[in-house]
Amino acid sequence: MRMSFPSTRPWLCWASLLGLLLTGCRHGPAPAGGDIPAELAARLAAEPAACEDYRNHYVRAFHRHVAAMSRHDEAARERAREALRRLRRDLAGQGLDADACSRPRCIIEPLQGGKLDSWCGFRLPDREGPNLYRWVAWPPPRGAARTEESP
Repeated sequence: MRMSFPSTRPWLCWASLLGLLLTGCRHGPAPAGGDIPAELAARLAAEPAACEDYRNHYVRAFHRHVAAMSRHDEAARERAREALRRLRRDLAGQGLDADACSRPRCIIEPLQGGKLDSWCGFRLPDREGPNLYRWVAWPPPRGAARTEESP
């Protein structure tokens, strides 16, 4: 019987780490009606107007980048990277830094066959349930679909 250690299968180690990190998060259905929780809505509303556009384009560019990595398409990867650089330049042109805007956490998930998937969302404290955190997918369900950007 052959034993395998984490160093011989690094993807297994990363997958285990991802599972451990998300253990405290609740992956329930999106909030009713596609609305985002009030605390997140208030936080996002307090930011400069340019942040909403930056946030949504950032998520799309991230998904495109991961999809390009999954397809081993270097040209598409570079286009996605350039889109991210352009977003930051556009924001700087408006006198803002990317750190002035809330961005969702975006995660790359390894799939079978060497493919990759990605998803983004905000991790919020779960004040009403038994979990430490709850996950709010971004963009919210009423937002732009990302199916065209999936691998």
